[in-house]
Order: sequence, then structure tokens, then C-alpha cells
Amino acid sequence: MAVLEHLTLGRYLDGDSLLHRLDPRIKLAGVPLLVVASFSGTSFSRVAVLAVLAFACLLASGIGWRVWGRGLWVFRWLFLFTLLLHLLLSPGHTLFGTAWLSRDGLLRGLLVCAQLGLTVVFASLLTLTTTPRELAASFAALLAPLRRIGFPLQEATRLLLLVLQFIPILRDEALRVAEEGRAAGLDPGGATLVGRGRFAGRLVAPLVLGLVDHADALARAEAAGENVGGELPRLRAVGELKLFEWLFLIAVGFGLAALWTMLP
Repeated sequence: MAVLEHLTLGRYLDGDSLLHRLDPRIKLAGVPLLVVASFSGTSFSRVAVLAVLAFACLLASGIGWRVWGRGLWVFRWLFLFTLLLHLLLSPGHTLFGTAWLSRDGLLRGLLVCAQLGLTVVFASLLTLTTTPRELAASFAALLAPLRRIGFPLQEATRLLLLVLQFIPILRDEALRVAEEGRAAGLDPGGATLVGRGRFAGRLVAPLVLGLVDHADALARAEAAGENVGGELPRLRAVGELKLFEWLFLIAVGFGLAALWTMLP
């Protein structure tokens, strides 16, 4: 279960960095744009611009490099599979004179791996520096105009808040079940992939049962009228945004504009 221990997606780390203090609406609206830009960047020069922006955001997050390294290492098999898939199946010039190795596929695979890595970083920046209640409040603020066409915004916001709060419950429950399995004498499988797969398979049933109990408790509390997620925080007016928040918007805007206009 080391994967869950090091997974950065869906986690929140308390802090007082620039990104922690950045208005959550800016982060919630900006991250999807950066993810789309990552996959629409069809050249290494465009990906390099986003990589510089991601590096600056990592510095502004105040989160240790070990956390980011381990968070990316979790996806190593995805990166490797993506690279091999392009290397072996993409048409183009051969590599080292070998017909079943593609040089064009290697370059394309490296580009896609970089895009996937940027996506993980940008999505992790959102959740690591923004509490679930701030995300839910930002969701409600950005989609508030949809109320005019009858969109059930309040219900959707409550559902989103419950989902966001259930993610750390899933992580903690999985770690607890794994620890209990080791204490009961189950073999974690050592370093072999098959052994670890068998160990994880034996924990599926108790994990699902524990999650069902947590979900049932949340549903009963919600049905009883309890405010499970707590009150949503009040967001500042647009005129109350600070100077560094406007500078962040300008920097992201120029970076995205460079991708489509100035770079090949």
C-alpha cells in the first residue's frame, strides 16, 4: 500500500505558502486549463514552457521535493507502459536499425510521458494546497450562473464536498486494512509484483466492507440533516484579490498565449 502513502492526488497538506493563500477559484479554474494545455502541446518547446511554469508553482507551493518525487514515482509503470507502447507500435524511422523499434515513437512517447507528468503535477497542486471545503465553495461560486437555468447547484456542491472528503477516508482505510493484514500474518509479497498483487487481492474484501460502513455512516448523517462537511468558507470579492494573485493570472495567461502563438 506504499502507492497510497505517496499518492499526491486527492491529498491536502496544510501550509501557508503562496499557493495555499491563492484564491481557490483561480486554482480551480486555472488547473483544468493547464491540463488541457499540457495535452495540446504538440512540441517539446511548448511542454518546456509548461514545465517552467510547473517548476515555479512547485516552488510557490512550499511542499518538499521528496513529496513530489514520490508522487510521480507512483505512476512509473504508467509512464513506462506509455513509452514502450509508442516505441514498439508507432510507425516512422527505425531505431538502431531495428525494424520493431521506432525512433519517432520514442520521441512521441517521451513527449506523452512529459504531458502525463505535467498533468499529475498540476492536478496535485490543486488538491495539495486547497481544502475540500474551499474546492466545494469555488465550485459553487464558478457555477452560480447555472442556477438561472434550474441547475441544482446546492445539491451538486454537497455531493462534491462529500466525495472530496471521502478520498482521504479511502486512503486511511486502505492503509489501516493493510496494516491489520500484516499484523495478522499476511505476506505482503516482498518486492515481487505478483506477490504484492496477491497481498492486495486478499485485502479487497475487508477494504470494501470498511468503505461501505463509512459511506453508510455519512449517508445516515446527511439524511438526518447533519452538516457533515461543515459550512463552506466565504470567498472574497473579485476586488479583494491580492497583487500576487493578479500576477499569477497574468503569468499563466502569458504562458498559455505563448504556447499557441509564439512557439512552434
